[in-house]
Amino acid sequence: MKSAPLVREREGLTAETAELFVRAVLGGVNVDGYPTLLQHELIHQVAEHVFGLTVDVDTLEPLEAWAAKELIRDTALRRRLVQAIVTLEMLDDPVPPLLATHIRRYARTLGVDEPMVEAARHAARGHLALMYADIQRNSYYTHEAIEQAVDGHLWRALRSKFAYGNLVASRSIERRWAALADMPKGSLGHTTAEFYRIHEFPIPGARHGIGEIGAHHDFVHVLADYAPNPAGEINVFAFIATAMDDPKGFVQLVMTLGLFQNATITHVAGKRVVLARGGTLAEPGACERFADALHRGTACKVDALGIDHFAIAAEPLGALRDRFGIVPREDPSQPGALDRS
Repeated sequence: MKSAPLVREREGLTAETAELFVRAVLGGVNVDGYPTLLQHELIHQVAEHVFGLTVDVDTLEPLEAWAAKELIRDTALRRRLVQAIVTLEMLDDPVPPLLATHIRRYARTLGVDEPMVEAARHAARGHLALMYADIQRNSYYTHEAIEQAVDGHLWRALRSKFAYGNLVASRSIERRWAALADMPKGSLGHTTAEFYRIHEFPIPGARHGIGEIGAHHDFVHVLADYAPNPAGEINVFAFIATAMDDPKGFVQLVMTLGLFQNATITHVAGKRVVLARGGTLAEPGACERFADALHRGTACKVDALGIDHFAIAAEPLGALRDRFGIVPREDPSQPGALDRS
């Protein structure tokens, strides 16, 4: 895994631009019957938690696409805007065709080529195989696997995949991950080993162990303190998507919403996800916690998934959180990374 810069500065938005952003999000779902109550609640929570806006969302005038194009000139912000709109789209089961068409036109007007717009459109039309293909093509993990192959690590990646499929274990990969348990107590590495032990997950390299590339998100579970349950998976990938400048991080969030929110995805890497289900964000307080995860990712000073976790594995977890700007979860009543749920 390539190492991202350890610490970077994140730019905030002015209150005026933040309000324009929220109005544009409303415009992106401004068709008959939308936003739904769930979508409205998430918009409200994002406005409050991510942007610090205390406005009543009901009083905001939705911004049509042509107006958003004129008023929001920053291309990175436009992409984030379309990603926010697609996130709202993915709350529904099934994804509504009328809304999917509107969002596609909205993104096109803004000049944003966000592949997940097409993925959501395929989901709306019931073309789940095409949706899954879009996600796989644009996935962070797919690109990481290709880079590893180009860099001469193809066999290592294959050994990890074979172990996940229970074809053959990889002792070298297993030893590397098992060594995390020998690191100082309270370190990122030792706590990640505890994460695997408490939840009885086989480590990468062991038979049925998650593929090594995908396993790096478990370090983020520990850093951000999210449990490996449906709500925790949605929140950890919300955190990852906003902490990462690379738009491929958003693709992983879409896949997670497909697994745990609108039930359009049930398998990953050919294996059924036992925890897959719909309606996770409809649970009491879930939208608020999701918005908090987006806020925490935005505040994070590092690409939490892209850093070299093994290089910092011996460092104290608390010190890393302080250094990276990872603030505590707003709602500590929910299970954390080391809590059984």
